[in-house]
Amino acid sequence: MVVLPVLFLVGCAETDTVSRAPHTLVHISEKDFRIVVEPGRIPAGDVELVVRNQGPDTHELIMVRSSGSQPPLRRDGLTVDEEALHEVGAVDGVDPHGVQRVRLRLAPGRYELFCNMAGHFMAGMHGELVVD
Repeated sequence: MVVLPVLFLVGCAETDTVSRAPHTLVHISEKDFRIVVEPGRIPAGDVELVVRNQGPDTHELIMVRSSGSQPPLRRDGLTVDEEALHEVGAVDGVDPHGVQRVRLRLAPGRYELFCNMAGHFMAGMHGELVVD
């Protein structure tokens, strides 16, 4: 009987440790029509993106590895062709003045972050995150 409570406590301690694993916070502000990423350079590893919509319209955030050039556009010429890219992470439908979070493990490289609502990317809603 003594062994069971001890195992239970050890299990709880491990779960608590995992939930508090160190990670880097990146604050992303979306507003018609721009994205601000702070900090813009972080170490590789576990990252939590905190996406805050400070605009009057719903926005999304899509993260892909940067190729160094503009992402390919769909035939409409207004939105990024997401199917042609490998998505690293995304936050769908952040309501006006809303906040959403997503945790990712990022390898070194450059990442493009953008809102792909109709016309938002072309209007300037994109930013970059550099991971060392």
